[in-house]
Amino acid sequence: MTSIPGAVGSTCSSLQLLKTPTSSTPSSFSFFNNTSRFTTLLRLRSNHKTPTLSFVTSAIATPNSSILTSQEAFEGFTFQDSNDQLTISKDELDISKLRFPSQLVHSLHNRGITNLFPIQRAVLLPAIEGRDIIARAKTGTGKTLAFGIPILKGLTEDQQTNLRRSGRLPKVLVLAPTRELAKQVEKEIKESAPYLNTICVYGGVSYDIQKNALSRGVDVVVGTPGRIIDLVNGNSLKLSQIQYFVLDEADQMLAVGFEEDVEVILERIPTQRQIMLFSATMPGWVKKLSRKHLNNPLTIDLVGDKEEKLADRIKLYAVSATATSKRRILFGLISVYAKGGKTIVFTRTKRDADEISLSLTSSIASKALHGDISQYQRERTLNGFREGRFTVLVATDVAARGLDIPNVDLIIHYELPDGPETFVHRSGRTGRAGKEGTAIVMYTISQKRTVISLERDVGSKFEFISPPPMQEISESSTKQVVATLDRDGSNWRSSRDQRGSIDRRGSRDPRGSTDRRGSRDQRGSRDDWLTGDSRSSRSSYGGACFNCGQPGHRASECTNKRDFF
Repeated sequence: MTSIPGAVGSTCSSLQLLKTPTSSTPSSFSFFNNTSRFTTLLRLRSNHKTPTLSFVTSAIATPNSSILTSQEAFEGFTFQDSNDQLTISKDELDISKLRFPSQLVHSLHNRGITNLFPIQRAVLLPAIEGRDIIARAKTGTGKTLAFGIPILKGLTEDQQTNLRRSGRLPKVLVLAPTRELAKQVEKEIKESAPYLNTICVYGGVSYDIQKNALSRGVDVVVGTPGRIIDLVNGNSLKLSQIQYFVLDEADQMLAVGFEEDVEVILERIPTQRQIMLFSATMPGWVKKLSRKHLNNPLTIDLVGDKEEKLADRIKLYAVSATATSKRRILFGLISVYAKGGKTIVFTRTKRDADEISLSLTSSIASKALHGDISQYQRERTLNGFREGRFTVLVATDVAARGLDIPNVDLIIHYELPDGPETFVHRSGRTGRAGKEGTAIVMYTISQKRTVISLERDVGSKFEFISPPPMQEISESSTKQVVATLDRDGSNWRSSRDQRGSIDRRGSRDPRGSTDRRGSRDQRGSRDDWLTGDSRSSRSSYGGACFNCGQPGHRASECTNKRDFF
């Protein structure tokens, strides 16, 4: 894609956020058009002067890149030189005020997306200009739409001027380290642009289904590197038309052993393409990859020199426990700090995940998630957790990479993480999309120094707490039980009111009252009704099967399998 001359090279040691505009004004930004100040910037460029887009006092330039670094990206962009300054206000980057295709704006508004997050705002302009980008941001700050919005803008405009033919080749390829993250990215893109054809490909499911979907024509392919290579080698996925390539959570590609696959895929996409690389950390392999494959990339750093990469909304606690008391303390922590919400407990081993989940089952509904679980059972477990069928998920690190679980209230590190990166990825499952969350580290006395080092490495402070006393646990548990009963009772009454009553002829009474003369015949005795053995032709309340909810048969005759999970 377009390369931008004048970028900072390896000779630069520090600078204030350097950025060079393209020679043409992006039509998407009305505040740039016919602006004398922006014309001044273009004149400066022709005189080989580099304007500055300033967010923070200093940043370090990596070789072969210019740098954009910000802790105030949501406060406004500023182009400046010694004589002039152009400030872009917050309102001018409201999604509805950008010159995006109306179809895209409508889809985003339907999702409740009206303003950009800091990482989205920082990426938007250079991405639309066609810059290759390396982006660092805190976990849970909207990275998917950071690359998604500018890409979807381009695809939507292209769709409006070209017919979408059957069998068309994809223009976008997004790589993710895990199938869960891949599915999360696909979901975001589909919901933001339902008029585009997006497919997610990963191992563990039918190859033929994915092959057939590709043959019908797609716009966006999201997937894990292993399955992408399988499809490319099988000639089912052709990469010759790829215009946008995104590598999401690049540092985790290294952790799960995908680095070689990623490089093979990069060699097969066209040389004229735009690459956007997102990574919470920058290990050596990621730097090497960017030097080799990215063209004069712009580095957007919303983390800065300090190592803290967690969202500010996450409260951090540390609790001391012995090896033998951990499981007993765990129940109390979940009861008091999750307050009935979703909890993820992280363990190091599969065995620990199974044993801890089993030990919690007697008091809290929980399930284990690790690498030995089949793909089918894995998806059932994740769906059950998302839907609230159980509230505690006990998982290993590898199994939990890229989990798309909304509204997780509590993260518990049952064992200390291997390092700050693991801690950030674990804790980043909560406090997402502007919501608050809590993360608790369990440690032994001998590990306290490690916890203090972890504080320093991530740039955040833990509040050291004691295990909750029994009285507090009991009070919290009682409140949760009462809240659950109230909620379930309200749902039952609402459902009953909606159904109303049915007389012997099956007509509905709009007032919701019961015809007493037919109530015995309709329901049978209470015991019969609960077991589905009513003497009437229909077994349960309202004439519906108590097992599956469908009318016309008894529960004892039901052949429909109900998933109680």
